[in-house]
Amino acid sequence: MRLLVLFIFLSSFTLGYQSYQPPNTISPQVSYHPLYEQRRNRLLGIYGVSNKTNSDATLSITGNNPQNHSLSEKLSGIGLVVGYLLNQNHRILLNLENFFKKNGFSYQTFTLNYAFTPQIPNTIKWRLLLSANGGIALANFNEGSFVVNNSAMGKLKYTGFTYGVKAGTIYQTTYGELELGIQARRLNFGKANSSIPINDVPTSTTLDLSETSSTGLFLGYNFLF
Repeated sequence: MRLLVLFIFLSSFTLGYQSYQPPNTISPQVSYHPLYEQRRNRLLGIYGVSNKTNSDATLSITGNNPQNHSLSEKLSGIGLVVGYLLNQNHRILLNLENFFKKNGFSYQTFTLNYAFTPQIPNTIKWRLLLSANGGIALANFNEGSFVVNNSAMGKLKYTGFTYGVKAGTIYQTTYGELELGIQARRLNFGKANSSIPINDVPTSTTLDLSETSSTGLFLGYNFLF
């Protein structure tokens, strides 16, 4: 909910700034970058991501009370994006992000995005980026990477959902766009079942990663064609 409120506030502020003109002033003539005037409205991009991911995890072991674990990891990843520019200010995008494995944990997201990209006043090559997205989230723990009381759990695989927002700037170049900004995401990976040996007896376990979130930076380049 906080991510949604933040996105609505930023969008409203930007629209209000663009529409407001002081009295007795002449609005400057709008000029667009040649890429938009040539109607190059298909987009293909690649970007790097650095995120801090936090989870209030709950571990359930058969015959025992649930245990709460605070998990945190700094992960780096790579993203691919394809999209279509509806016009200079609006675009629809599909993003695939893969975060590289660290301490046996990795995850991927596949999201549908709407991006609002208004031109920054008194510039030609600079635009704001405000984006909201939602989609599928997948995660994996390698076998033995999650240890409880010196007992290693088996492999854990998650399938859940995600939603988030992005904010940043876009700089138009000769053939595309340089993009830089921050992103915040809620990740509901759900639950995964495994087992650990207790007194040499395999015991069922469940690790719940529903309460997971991430924040980070991204930098990438989009080709327009």
